[in-house]
Amino acid sequence: MRKNEKIFAVCVTTLACLAACGGNSDGSGDAINTPGSGTSYAFVPPVVDSSRIYAETIVDNSNNTIMEGYSVTVTAVAADGTITEQQQSTIPTGNTVNGTDYSVLTETETFNDFGRETGYAYTDPDGAQGTCTYTPYAGGPTPPLTVGQSWQIDYNQACNGNPGIDYSQRGNVMDVESVTAPAGTFTALKLQSTTSWTDTHGTTHLETATNWLDVVTFHSVKQSITYASGGTLPTNGYAVSRQIVLQSTS
Repeated sequence: MRKNEKIFAVCVTTLACLAACGGNSDGSGDAINTPGSGTSYAFVPPVVDSSRIYAETIVDNSNNTIMEGYSVTVTAVAADGTITEQQQSTIPTGNTVNGTDYSVLTETETFNDFGRETGYAYTDPDGAQGTCTYTPYAGGPTPPLTVGQSWQIDYNQACNGNPGIDYSQRGNVMDVESVTAPAGTFTALKLQSTTSWTDTHGTTHLETATNWLDVVTFHSVKQSITYASGGTLPTNGYAVSRQIVLQSTS
């Protein structure tokens, strides 16, 4: 799965995977958050060596169904709170449909002390390597989270010295729900967001995402994502929806 096709836009790891954050209207570089009410849920750093496995179902613009899966392992939590995670495919690579390779990349991802992604290094299925950074970071609302909280956030993603792409996200913390997945039953915060961007080929994207976060770990339990595209459409296939579900934890 190529990074610019993922959510928040975001990668299914910690809070950073709310579906893809940065500068606001006052130029401070922080998200605009409107507080909610009721129980407040704080971000808790993950445990080193803990891991999660996800299954992903992708539907493309020709109504093909592509099955993917990947693991996420916490490899380090530094004294300053920086989190490092490793993402790897759990199925054979080379999952190409209509000219697009949907294989999950091998990535080393870094997050700040409240779970926002700051960058990643990746290896493509063909062996090519690269790095990307988020300015100032990617991720969603600032914890602690409460039902009724809303956020507005913008960020830039730049890869391998190329000009960056600007993303804009708006979202709300909708509710607390019981969610059942193969990994178990969780009490989860339900977040809904829309993220828009224009890629380097002139294709416009609007991503609409619902993400259920476990209130204890802030890990994603389930995500439902749809994409609307306009402008210069790709000549190859492209995703129009993704369903991502937590299979197991250890």
